[in-house]
Parts: sequence; structure tokens; C-alpha cells
Amino acid sequence: MKNYVLHFVRHGQTESHRQGVYLGRRTDSELSVEGIRELIALREQYEYPPVELVYSSPLQRCLQTADFLYPQSRMMVVDELAEMDFGTFEGKSFDALKDDPDFCRWLADSNTQSPPEGESGQQFLIRIQAAVAAILEHMMQNGIFEAAVVTHGGVIATLMSTLGIPRQPLQFWKTGSGRGYTCFVNPQLWQRDHLMEVAGILPHGAESAF
Repeated sequence: MKNYVLHFVRHGQTESHRQGVYLGRRTDSELSVEGIRELIALREQYEYPPVELVYSSPLQRCLQTADFLYPQSRMMVVDELAEMDFGTFEGKSFDALKDDPDFCRWLADSNTQSPPEGESGQQFLIRIQAAVAAILEHMMQNGIFEAAVVTHGGVIATLMSTLGIPRQPLQFWKTGSGRGYTCFVNPQLWQRDHLMEVAGILPHGAESAF
């Protein structure tokens, strides 16, 4: 049985990243000029393997990144690939929030606690794992064997730490802009254990995913 290949790519930089604020699904920032230049440099220096289809988060920073890196590929928007919903913490820095009781409570247990009007880590995990399952089902039903998933750093790190082998903690899977991981998905392993093999760094030829 043939394996499926998923290339997980983090979107390029935005102005909000430079400002160091929480940037989730509520803030639809576009790529910055610096972010676009960085993507162009990565594309020229390294290899982004051709894919049959690109699955993208609905946010502009991901849609634009997909257009820059995979201009010849069809794109499908997957709403569940959006970054975590940080609720009222969106657009604010750690320093601005550090004395907020709600923020301290969330930091102490972000898995079960949620920001005001946001989602908990557990809710986020269920949502993005369901997105990957739906993507793989779509690929299998439509004879697609290699695809890219353009999404967010938090999404990639959470998916790699829960679905990826070798097993590594969340912090291990940090990704830089325009970077990520190539994963092989064996249908039998996926159906039995919901695991995928992290086979390499993206773009191919880069020494680091960060």
C-alpha cells in the first residue's frame, strides 16, 4: 500500500510577529514586506517539492504563503487549520498581559483553561487533529498522494508532538517562517494508531526547521 506525503509549512512573517504579540485565528494579518522577501529567498535557495494540492488555513498569511511557494498547485481552504483562538489576548504582548489574572490562570494550565472568549489547548488539539484526519481522508478518496499543508507554527508543533514519530515534546517542533516538516503517512499505521513519520525538514536542503 502506497504511503501518502504531507509537507507541513509555516506561513511567512507578518508585522505582528515583529511586534511580539499573540497572533491567533482572530487576527487576519497579511505578510510583511520582510516576510515576502524571506519566502522568496527560501524558495530560491532550497526546494519545496511539487505537490498535487495545497491545503491551507483560511487566514491571509497562510493563503499568501501558499501562493508564493506553490503558485502552480490547486488550493483547498481548511478552516480547522487556523491558529489557536487566543480570545481577548489577541494582539497583546506577554508584558502587557503578565499581571492579568485570566492570563496567569491560562498560562498555568493552557490545556484545560481557555483565554476569555478563546479556546483551550484541548479544544485546539481536537480541532486540528480532526483537520488532518479530514485531509488524509480527502487525499485517499481522490487519489492524491502528495500535498502541502500551509498553516501556523502552533498548529505544526502541536500536530508533530501528538501525531509524529519519533515522539518529541512540543518545544522540539518549533518552526521558522516558510519552514516545516515532511511527513510520510502509512495508511495502516494511520488507521491503527493515528501516527505519521516525520521524515525530514522543509524546505528540503535546509539544515534546520527554525
